[in-house]
Amino acid sequence: MKPGKRERSASASPGDELRAIKSRRLSSVSKRRKSSSSSTNGHQQQEADSDNGGRKDLEKEFSAAEKKGGGASRSKKTAGAAIAMETYTIPGTRKVVKPGDTVLIQAPEREKPHYVARIERIEKKVQHKKEKMVVKVRWFYHPEETISRRQTFHGAQEICLSDHYDTQDADCIQDKCKVHTFKEYCKLKEVDSNDFFWRFEYKAALQQLTPDVVDVFCVCELPYNPDHFMVQCESCTNWYHPACIGMSKEKVASMETYICADCCQ
Repeated sequence: MKPGKRERSASASPGDELRAIKSRRLSSVSKRRKSSSSSTNGHQQQEADSDNGGRKDLEKEFSAAEKKGGGASRSKKTAGAAIAMETYTIPGTRKVVKPGDTVLIQAPEREKPHYVARIERIEKKVQHKKEKMVVKVRWFYHPEETISRRQTFHGAQEICLSDHYDTQDADCIQDKCKVHTFKEYCKLKEVDSNDFFWRFEYKAALQQLTPDVVDVFCVCELPYNPDHFMVQCESCTNWYHPACIGMSKEKVASMETYICADCCQ
């Protein structure tokens, strides 16, 4: 196993073999994990606004409407001449990024996770005889930055692809990273801190997550979290969390086969 990587159990990552017991609206799944009181919901909204505030502090050269995340046009004219560049080398490293790559960008609050963005365009701007490298990016949002907040089914490395475009100074880039689709991530044998995945898109201005209907699993009827170990019933092929069926992970791992309670009747 490569240094800095952690190995994942194959039985904990069913991937394409995972069959849902049913589908539920994402909003109803999220509400099961939230308080019904208006004061709590208001507090959560304030926290979401606070989380997004740091991202807004980084925004430059965009109008107020574009800052709301409504899929800003990348053809916007800016002051000074702009020259399209094919690559950019991250300062202090030999790592080269290009349009289409995903990168980590330092958040204003050092204690918060890095922002994740996909590079759409790299430009060298000349203004008052000074050169500056900038990148036009499409943001990924951490679940806690969305209106639904982070839920128990969200993986530790899960992010949401947003329609929020932005322009950043290139020297804000800290490192390269990999953003996988949900299915790709489930198939990985090893992952590290620079491996992320997404399965939801987030419309930032409308504060909407899509798709709204998601598959749910186990008796807890929650969407699949690739970080959580699950066991498959040999008979019906449904998947279950050991804790939800009153068993330990170690006991399940020692069993040759598992038959769920419904199939035993």
